[in-house]
Amino acid sequence: MSLARLTSERDAIAVLRRKVPGAEAVASEVFHPFWWARLQVRTRGLIPRRRTADDGGEPAGTVMNVLVNAHSGRSFIADFEPSGEEIDPAQWQEELDRLGELRTGVSAEDAQIAARALVRTKVVKTVKLGMRIDISPIGAPIPVLKPNWLVEGANGKFSARFLVDGLDGTHYVIRAEKL
Repeated sequence: MSLARLTSERDAIAVLRRKVPGAEAVASEVFHPFWWARLQVRTRGLIPRRRTADDGGEPAGTVMNVLVNAHSGRSFIADFEPSGEEIDPAQWQEELDRLGELRTGVSAEDAQIAARALVRTKVVKTVKLGMRIDISPIGAPIPVLKPNWLVEGANGKFSARFLVDGLDGTHYVIRAEKL
């Protein structure tokens, strides 16, 4: 799946221009391979409440979406349900191979472990002492391509290259130098 881009090319260029005022800039679209893991989270107290026929006997819990970087294994909880166009698995593998010189890829199993660990850490911070936490995967992790913008620009004083997240507009400085 290729995730739906929320940040436009114009927005990405504006991010660079805020840091390098008046810069002539150009942005190019890039995609990074991630795993999307869906997890069902349920918590239960020490003394379970009585179930009735009306409530189905089992609490529904919460579905959490986690995106795991297919290169580094770093994960983050997505506060949205990923959506976008279906992609050919070969296209995802091609993007993974293209960046493969940096690191070895993260397997689907490793992505599931990383997602589960992140969710457990998040939930432990919010539950009461003694509550039981059940975390179960909803299917296997799905390979997705996360959109980003690679923005390069310069004004009379500085030259810079930024990576702008295509989902939320956050940015990472790849290179910045004084001319």
